[in-house]
Amino acid sequence: MDGDKPKRQKFKRYPIGYFHIDIAELRTADGKLFLFVAIDRTSKFTVARLVEKANRKTAWEFLEHPLEAVPYRIHTI
Repeated sequence: MDGDKPKRQKFKRYPIGYFHIDIAELRTADGKLFLFVAIDRTSKFTVARLVEKANRKTAWEFLEHPLEAVPYRIHTI
């Protein structure tokens, strides 16, 4: 392609311990699963979990995993 490329923006800097949480629905041959992911925006430390249901209980249980797995203090989710 010809022309100017769009200018790439730099990511905003965050202190370590700032986690982004996301959920995705996955379709498999056996049915539907949900992928919970937590990523530290600075260190890129990632925690992921597949569950059969996405509800308050499974979300709460997932939030406990990064708190147990991360060797530093999480201050923002």
